[in-house]
Amino acid sequence: MYNVSKGTASFSELISRIRELSALPPEDAGTRFPKSPRFAMHVARLFQEDRLFDILPRIEVQLRIVAKFSPPVRPALDPYTSTQIGIFSKTFDDYEIGHFLEYPECCIRSFSERVRYSIDEDHMRELRASGMKAFVATAGFIPCSLFCGEAQDRGLLSFIEPDQIVAIRALERAIASELPHFHPEYREHYFEVRSV
Repeated sequence: MYNVSKGTASFSELISRIRELSALPPEDAGTRFPKSPRFAMHVARLFQEDRLFDILPRIEVQLRIVAKFSPPVRPALDPYTSTQIGIFSKTFDDYEIGHFLEYPECCIRSFSERVRYSIDEDHMRELRASGMKAFVATAGFIPCSLFCGEAQDRGLLSFIEPDQIVAIRALERAIASELPHFHPEYREHYFEVRSV
């Protein structure tokens, strides 16, 4: 038996949530996901209406690739899938989407209330102060702090050695190659990687 990386485990959990929504009646989805009820009902309804027929095969392919590479953090969900289920929609607020994606409350609050839409100078200051040379986060996830233990435990953020960046970039290329999509910001961008 081998150890599953935090990134693989976190991604697998997210895929399990989507699989579960594919089988739930919309009226049960809101109860099952009480911190994201409207979003969960929306996704379950789309599955029920057979409007997401191509999503499950795509996420299974992405999960297979992620398991093969075993990254320290989970990659962003396939952009086609994210678009189809409504992750990028303005219909749902940051808290509802963040909770569904299992982001820590402190990070959702920092993103939403401090309007932190990207890795910023505060994060870079923390990296320099940490004594580490690099970090990686799930693309689209903006941690409240690089030292957020909850984000690290959930496989969303990790300090890494610079030589690990090569494997992360190879994983991004593998996903992009097998799962083409048209989202302009996520061509081969499934992680946020920064180094000093």
